[in-house]
Amino acid sequence: MYVHIGKDYILNNNDIIGIFDIATLKKANSYDYILQSLTEKVTDISGGKPKSLILTNKNNKNIGYISNILSSTIGNRINN
Repeated sequence: MYVHIGKDYILNNNDIIGIFDIATLKKANSYDYILQSLTEKVTDISGGKPKSLILTNKNNKNIGYISNILSSTIGNRINN
């Protein structure tokens, strides 16, 4: 199944490792650590309003997406 994460980006939910709330990550001082641990790149599709970080793994490459959609909304899209 596929999930829309913002703009024109659709991901296979089997590739998603985790969906995180950016505000929570920043409060826990984990945001920079997670971004540095990615083996590939981070794509910012938030339009300047970052709300969630979606981590994926495809072909053994960790890729992050910063979205303006709440992590709970993306999670609900996967569960429905």
